[in-house]
Amino acid sequence: MRKEVISKVIEKIPGISYNEIVRETGFSNGVISHYIIKLMESEEIEKEGEKRGKYFMRNIPKRDRVIISLLRNKTNNDVFRHIMKSSELNEDVNANQISKKVKKSGSTISVSLKILQKNNIVERVIMNKNSKLTNDIGYKISNKKLWTAYFMKYNL
Repeated sequence: MRKEVISKVIEKIPGISYNEIVRETGFSNGVISHYIIKLMESEEIEKEGEKRGKYFMRNIPKRDRVIISLLRNKTNNDVFRHIMKSSELNEDVNANQISKKVKKSGSTISVSLKILQKNNIVERVIMNKNSKLTNDIGYKISNKKLWTAYFMKYNL
């Protein structure tokens, strides 16, 4: 019974952390630990990462796991969602606008944008082609259909 509950939570929320499993299920640490070990021994689930491991069903491809882990990060997710909303309105958005909307510092947004860019989730665009200012660098989603499908498929 408990094993199935934990398994279903990991299936429903791929890339979930240990503490999130505890919160989702309401089970004690000992119960979670016991059944996670059992699920890993039976190769039903796999853990990605050492320190702050994320748990996945075995059938989720490695590339998807990287993207899921990136988008499970609250700041990355908030940045992505803001850029997605802006792109739905056919608007490019710059780092300063994202910083204000997400309520994070410019340096935090910069790190998040670099991570999302490195993984081809967002791309840079020139907002005002007549200006050479860095303020005119905006961001948009690289492939709306693909990333919308990820969000739907993996419950991000």
